[in-house]
Amino acid sequence: MKHMGVLLLLLGAVCLLGGCTGWMNEQYSRVEPHMEVYANDKESEMDTAVVRNFDELTNLLVSLVTHHTSEISVDISQYDGAVEVEVERAMENLRQENPLVSFALADYKAEFAEVGARRVCLLKLSYRRSAEQVESIQSVWGIQGMKQKINMALDNAQSTLVLRASSYSELDVESYVAQYYSTHMATMMELPRVTATVYPDRGSSRIIELQFQYTKDRQTLLEMRREVEIMLSSAAGYVRGQTSQEVKAERLYSFLRPLFSEKGTTTSPIHSLLCVGVGDSYSMAVVYGLLCRQVELECQVVSGTKNGEPWFWNVICLDGVWCHVDLMTDLDGGDLTLRSDQEMKNYTWDRENTPVCPVREPQPTESGPTETEGLDSDQSQTDSPSEPEASEETEETEGESMEGH
Repeated sequence: MKHMGVLLLLLGAVCLLGGCTGWMNEQYSRVEPHMEVYANDKESEMDTAVVRNFDELTNLLVSLVTHHTSEISVDISQYDGAVEVEVERAMENLRQENPLVSFALADYKAEFAEVGARRVCLLKLSYRRSAEQVESIQSVWGIQGMKQKINMALDNAQSTLVLRASSYSELDVESYVAQYYSTHMATMMELPRVTATVYPDRGSSRIIELQFQYTKDRQTLLEMRREVEIMLSSAAGYVRGQTSQEVKAERLYSFLRPLFSEKGTTTSPIHSLLCVGVGDSYSMAVVYGLLCRQVELECQVVSGTKNGEPWFWNVICLDGVWCHVDLMTDLDGGDLTLRSDQEMKNYTWDRENTPVCPVREPQPTESGPTETEGLDSDQSQTDSPSEPEASEETEETEGESMEGH
């Protein structure tokens, strides 16, 4: 027992020399290291950051949103200023000026407390965008960069596109998408409804969230595109080897005519007419124009009225002469008819922006030329009428004379 007492005294002296007195009064000191990386994307773990002024606080908040951090403890013991007020001011500024915070952050809560000798702020952030949505943001420069990304999204039938645009310029996205669709109907099977939201509403750098709403899912639209590609290739083969522009125009009409089965309006006019057989004057004019341009025939779609009702048809240039072509009307007659402006009775259209279609000169008949047709002036002068062809009587006399010899 005597030796045990000596051992306990020695242990106590060692503890006193080492400064380990916390166990005697049940008080502990904990030193938090300064964190260079403020945010942790693991919601189950809570990091501690140190901020000393308004700039550091603002940078921390941006970093938290960038990393989609939900909760963090902030050491504000050395903060220079009224931190309770400045947290609110920093958040408000970022919501109005920072694209990412404006786009992703839903709400926040700040709780202040004294922990030993330290002052801390517990920040809790809630988001209206997932971490995956934040990571999917694509950076672009200016309006051309925006258009390039929109084109790619439309070609791939994407439903969502989020862009962070530097040197931001306002773009009428709905009009731009409609224009792109009108020139890419062979690959875009449907014109989507467009919703564009910009975050924030000011600044040279902003986030644009685009929603493209289609009536069909992406996989279906891509499969429809493949079917249309097959039909367009078949139409091109239907006129392969033909050099006459008029023959090409007639053959393309002959290609379309048996495909049509019933009248109807759909959101996918190209696919509906080529692959289902359902269409109207609009789809017929659009598809015919597409087929003509594919084989290098100049052709435009005209919108107007027929008998007072909305109607669509084409104007096509054949051998340098423009003419009207109304395929839906020609379906009843069975033959493609080339019409001049004068022959377009009961039609109205924008004449100022439509090529003039003059009366076409009659085509030459297939019968041979008459006695005088095709003779040039020199030949008519050389062939003198004073030298008639030999008669049968003269030929017989010459024959008898030869026999006598």
